[in-house]
Amino acid sequence: MTPRFHTLRIGQAQCGFSLVEGLVAAALVAVAFIAISNLFPTGYSNITYGGNQTLATSYAQQKIEQLKNLPFGSVDANCSNSCEIVENGFCRYCLFTANVGVGSLLGDLKKVQVTVTWPGQFRPGTLSVDTLFTRQ
Repeated sequence: MTPRFHTLRIGQAQCGFSLVEGLVAAALVAVAFIAISNLFPTGYSNITYGGNQTLATSYAQQKIEQLKNLPFGSVDANCSNSCEIVENGFCRYCLFTANVGVGSLLGDLKKVQVTVTWPGQFRPGTLSVDTLFTRQ
C-alpha cells in the first residue's frame, strides 16, 4: 500500500479563516461596539431626567395635599409665588388664581398652579400641576 498525500491547489476550498478575514471581522465588531457605547450617556441622561420628573410630581402633589387640608379661605395665604426649596435644588412655586368660576360658581372656585423646577446635570426641568379648589 502506498500512502496518498493530498496537496492543495489554488482554487480549491479551504477550511478556516485568513488573517485578513479575521481583521475585517474584528473591525466590524469594534465599529458596532463604539456605536452601542454612544447610547449609554443618552440613556443615562433620559433616566436621570425621568427620575427628576417623578420627584417633581411628588413635590407638587405634596404641596397640593397641604393646601387641601386648609380651610377654603386660607388657601391663597399659603400659596406664595416665591421659591420654596424642597431638597436637592428642587424649587417649588405656587400660583393662586381666585374667582375662576362662572355663574353660580363665581367666588366658590379657586385655581392653584404648583410649578416645580430643578437643575440638571444634562438638562434642567420644569413641571407644572394645576388643580381647582371649591368651597364645600
